[in-house]
Formats: sequence, structure tokens, C-alpha cells
Amino acid sequence: MYRVAIVGRPNVGKSSLFNRITGKKKAIVEDVPGVTRDRLISTAEWRGVPFEVVDTGGYINTDTDKFAPYIKKQVEKELKDADAFILVVDSRTGLTEADKDIARLLHQTEKPVYVAVNKVDNPQQEDSIYEFYELGFDKVFPVSAIQKNGVADLLDAVVEDIPDYEREAAKEEIKEEEEKKTDEIKVALVGKPNAGKSSLLNAIVGEERALVSNIAGTTRDTVDTVVEINGKRYRFLDTAGLRKKSNVDYGVEFFSVGRTLDAIKKADVIVHVIDAEQGATEQDQKIAHLAQKYYKPVVIAINKIDRLPNRKEVLNSLVKQVKEKLYFLPYAPVVLVSAKKKKGIDKLLKEIEEVYNQVWKRVSTGKLNRAIKQLMSLQAPPTYQGKPLKIYYATQLEGKPPAFLMFVNYPEGFKDSYVKYLENNLRKLLGFEKSPMKLIFRDRHTDE
Repeated sequence: MYRVAIVGRPNVGKSSLFNRITGKKKAIVEDVPGVTRDRLISTAEWRGVPFEVVDTGGYINTDTDKFAPYIKKQVEKELKDADAFILVVDSRTGLTEADKDIARLLHQTEKPVYVAVNKVDNPQQEDSIYEFYELGFDKVFPVSAIQKNGVADLLDAVVEDIPDYEREAAKEEIKEEEEKKTDEIKVALVGKPNAGKSSLLNAIVGEERALVSNIAGTTRDTVDTVVEINGKRYRFLDTAGLRKKSNVDYGVEFFSVGRTLDAIKKADVIVHVIDAEQGATEQDQKIAHLAQKYYKPVVIAINKIDRLPNRKEVLNSLVKQVKEKLYFLPYAPVVLVSAKKKKGIDKLLKEIEEVYNQVWKRVSTGKLNRAIKQLMSLQAPPTYQGKPLKIYYATQLEGKPPAFLMFVNYPEGFKDSYVKYLENNLRKLLGFEKSPMKLIFRDRHTDE
């Protein structure tokens, strides 16, 4: 989808403009772990044209007239990813060296740049925009994100420059990705070749099941299997192409196989099939990382247990090995199955439904904030630059997987170890034990 990045120095109004463009019902669909946890991406629409908007806003603990490395890192990333840029500047403070530095970065690309001179709250202030033409861009707009002034003219210019093919592609993408909780659960069976994916699918469908239909997918030679089991409808997305790639190097080429990636993106639940005789391998780790990357819930199905000694210590050791190898999916339940003997199938279906329901679960704002307060009292976050870190307020965002927006004093101070502490314990306290989770940190005072 056509991607427009909002960039600029701190406190010029980037987040306010992002909220104005995306509207109150924006769905946060991504946050980028590690680099910019407070970077938000949403889909917007103007004049019937959908496009993606990136807010690179976030508190920077530096003087606002300096070009902080943190800002530079965000802008440089979007130089590659974005199709166009809205450079937000502040009419009240005027042109700064930081504005010029960001503009110099944007001039490195031939992509469209629109300068939004923010905080122009009345017509008498519109003359303040002229000094910003010094940045070297001819599309300069006076706007007030708070009062809505000028935003329409800015967006008219943005969508006018979106190519027709991008418009049509975006509309198709929106149509495909519109997600509503339905009675049908889309399940992708993934795993390395010969793990028994097809055998497991056949065992799930079975002659006693009510097969609804075989429906052609987007890839010409793939087929989705739709089956109704005990009144619940499942759509199993075909990833059979991987079975034929026996000579593929298990590196970049292996993961260029489009079917698995497409199925992971489209699925509500991933069933990662692992060969019991081999346990979890490096190939399994790489496949599981794809599910993690797209925040997909995973059920680990260890198949072919009929080939192992039926002893408790053997099976327990196998489960332990798989969990240790896939340690980055601590929420993924493990089910022992035998496609050949049709053992564990009902348990597997139960887990699929349970993780699906957890991904769609919502909790009240009060319960969420009480849980966070409890966790912080048990283990306070470390200090940042000698100052205590604080979480003032949190709320759950719309959509799936469960995503929680936290307003804090120093977003960059919340390091991975404490974020993992919050994630793991919020799962337990809020009932998301089998679901992936996003925590997004925002400065409470951003753009004030």
C-alpha cells in the first residue's frame, strides 16, 4: 500500500496530524520492536483513496533545536520504506537547523515531500509559511492539526500524486485485509518438508468430518480446504508447496517460497507442525520467527509421536526440547499428535479455537491499568538517565493481536527486559496466556 511518513523534529505536532489524518477509529497495525516502539502505522482514506500513514513521533530527550540521532534513524528508515513524506514544521518557532537537517535527508530521495507548517490557527498567521520554502520543497501548506485548518488541502495534494495502480492495489488490499471476527477460523499448517502437514490435514478432515469445499486460493495451484467440525467452520490454508522443495537451501531461498509467507499473513492461527523424530530444528526456528514477526498466534503440533516409545519421560523431554528451541514463542501451546493414528486431533482443534478467541479478547481500561500498577509495584522499572520511569495510563487498541498503548514519561527508557516482564505477566493477569501481544510506548507529552 502507498506509504506516507510523517517526519519532523519533536513537538511540532506530528502525532496530532497523524490523529487528524487517520481519524478516531484508526487501527494500529504495526509497531517496530527494538528500534522505535512508539512508531505507529495506520490506514487512512481521503477522497476514496486508501493509503498508509506512519507516525514517527516520539519523545526525544534532547534540545529541540538539535538533530537527534534517534530522529535521524527513524527518518533514514522511512527514506527506504515510504513512498512520500509529510515534513511537519512549527510556524510559531520558525525555521530551525533541525528542520534543515531533516530536509537535507529528504532531498536524498526523489519521492514527493509535502511541508506542513503546523499551528497556523488563523488566516493572519499564514504569512509565516514563506520562510519554510527555504527548505527547497515547492509544496508548502499552512495547517492546524488541532483545528483541522488546511489539512484537506494537504491531503488533496497527497492523494493527487498517488499513481492509479497504487490506488487500485490499495483498494484490493483493504478489501482482503478487512478483518472481522467470524465463525470461520483461517488456519495455516506450516513446517519444514516431511513433517506431516498433509497427513495431519487429512487426519483433521477425515472421512467422518463434513467437508464443505475446496476453494482455490490466490496462488494458481493452491487450494484452501474448508471443513465444518462440531459446528465450527475452519479454513485450512494450503502450504503444500514447501513439501516439494526438498533441494532448497534453508536460507533466504527457502523463505522466498511465497505460499508459506502468504498463508502466515492471511491466517488467524498458525499450526507449526514439527517432526517428533527430529524435534525442533533451525529450520523450525526460522519458520517460527515468521509467525512471530507478523504477531500470529501459534499452536505447536509435534507429529509422528507413534514412532517414539510411549513413555512419559521421552515425551516430556521432547516437549522440553521444542520449547527451548522455540523459546521466543512462550505463549504457544504444544500438542502431541499422530496424524497416522489420528491421536491428539481433538486436542489440537480445541487449542486452535482457544488461541483464536484469546487474540480477539478485549479487557477494560480499568482492569488493564490495575494490572500494570500491580506489576510495577512488584518490580519497578529501572531508572532512565537517573530518573524513574513511569506508566501514566494504558489502553487497548482496536483489532488483533492484543495491542496496548502506554503513555509514559520516557518511551526510550523501557528496555527489552522490562518490556518482556510486562508482556509475560500481563498475559497471565489478563487472560492472554496463549496469545502474542504488542506493547507500544508513547510519550505523554508528545506534541503538547
